[in-house]
Amino acid sequence: MKSLILVIFGLLSFQEDPPYKPTDEFEVKLNFEFKDRGAGRDPNKIEMNQTLKERDKSRGSGLLPYLYLNLKVLKQAPEEIRVRVIENSTKNVLNYKKFDTATVLKLDLGFTDDIKDRVGAYQYIVYFLNDEKDPISKIVIYFEKDGTYLVNGEMRGKI
Repeated sequence: MKSLILVIFGLLSFQEDPPYKPTDEFEVKLNFEFKDRGAGRDPNKIEMNQTLKERDKSRGSGLLPYLYLNLKVLKQAPEEIRVRVIENSTKNVLNYKKFDTATVLKLDLGFTDDIKDRVGAYQYIVYFLNDEKDPISKIVIYFEKDGTYLVNGEMRGKI
């Protein structure tokens, strides 16, 4: 049994991570809006699984900054046919079977406080895949706890 686990681990370690997509081949734009966190919620309802911090945030806190991300591919490699977006390295949030340079990938990131506090997603990996669903290249978008965001390890600004 141990040898089988070692063989599987060995095979997984030989899989190559795709390279970053070159910076001049895409553009990332952040779009801020202000939204009311409490909209659509019953003010008399109590969620028993919420922490005090989450409860305070959900109660009439007024308008808060809400973040959307627009990703546009400027140059597409011929083998890049599909796109898959993974949130926090686990959850699949977008999957395009076919895309081109006219396609704008729109991601709903959520409230900026939730991103900073790690209540919401804080990392997005955009994989560009070939017909066989093998990754060709990737774009990694990461938000640090202080609000600094990086694209492919390169600092781009602060939210």
